[in-house]
Amino acid sequence: MSLAAQYDKFSNTWASMLERHGFSRAYLGLFDRVRFNVRNKSVCDVGTGSGDFALALANSRGRLQSLTLVDPSLSMLDVAVNRLSPMCDDLSAYPCRLEDLPEHQTFDVVLAAHVLEHCLDPQDGLASLFRLLKPGGILVLSVSKPHICQWLIWLRWRHQWFGDAQMKAMLSSAGFAVSCCYAYPEGIPERVSRAYVVQRPIESL
Repeated sequence: MSLAAQYDKFSNTWASMLERHGFSRAYLGLFDRVRFNVRNKSVCDVGTGSGDFALALANSRGRLQSLTLVDPSLSMLDVAVNRLSPMCDDLSAYPCRLEDLPEHQTFDVVLAAHVLEHCLDPQDGLASLFRLLKPGGILVLSVSKPHICQWLIWLRWRHQWFGDAQMKAMLSSAGFAVSCCYAYPEGIPERVSRAYVVQRPIESL
């Protein structure tokens, strides 16, 4: 079964599951703590699922001007669109994977919560995220980190996880400047996830 088909099965309960396990609160805490400007900025949420990462950003910052949602699961994408439509002025949605996005599109801010774990080659995934950003743009990642319970999650999702030194090396290799590593403070998110806020440098003229 494809990854998209697996997520289709959970589309009606995914948001409530994230809420129950503390991820919605953790995401909101991340965006309340790590400040960057989204006013009049274009935002893309890659692997949006039920839209929780972008929703946390909107709840922290206020109404978004431009938001693009990307997810290979049509059912998940429908849920995300319904939840986020009231939170932004201009909403677009693409039912595809990260690597299938048009190369000409770029954004001021890119969000990617637990996307890198599902890339066949995470370094290629970071290269695709880099291309999505305008020079000076911000990428906010939430990724799985090493923990014994990852093996239980792996039995269903066959995902990957990354140590802090490994993640920082991969980000640097992809061309990002790491500005912040954020440790979720409590609960399941603290045990299994870590967030990074990084920037695509402004190329010198």
